[in-house]
Amino acid sequence: MLRLNIGPPRSMWIAWLGCLAPMTALLNLALGALCGAFITDGELRVIGVLMLLPLLLLDGLVALMSVQYYRGAFWLDGRVLVRRVLPGHRRYDLSTARITVESAEPAWTSWRGGVLPRLVVQEPGGPSVRMWLRDPARRGALLPPDQLTALAQAIDPHLQHPIATHLHHLATNPF
Repeated sequence: MLRLNIGPPRSMWIAWLGCLAPMTALLNLALGALCGAFITDGELRVIGVLMLLPLLLLDGLVALMSVQYYRGAFWLDGRVLVRRVLPGHRRYDLSTARITVESAEPAWTSWRGGVLPRLVVQEPGGPSVRMWLRDPARRGALLPPDQLTALAQAIDPHLQHPIATHLHHLATNPF
């Protein structure tokens, strides 16, 4: 299996799980206890509830962003594109799928350079999947040449498909 460089690097996950997650949990515990103390006091109940709402919204936003980044992992297993989902994995057979390319502006990232290309894979009768060809989490960096070549070969080993041909050309000559 070949992991494609889409989404945050492994070092970011290590930093998040090793440092930021415990600090976030402690902050939530402390602020939650303070809100709980205010809520149990009759005069400060409204302040406790008002303090609790932004904390819950922030936790929901962090959870949503974490799930989005988690789902951003893709692998190639021969001619099958594998995407990590909750729970498990979803597989897309590139030999039978309809493959197109679209441009979109990334959301939830620091990338502000406009639109980036993404591969759209639509299996017959199944849901489609979209995969960035330039990674918004890495300042719009193009997938490495070996990964672009592997993706082109997975789409069409003979490079007759126009998208496979274009991906192979990007891998050999990104300019």
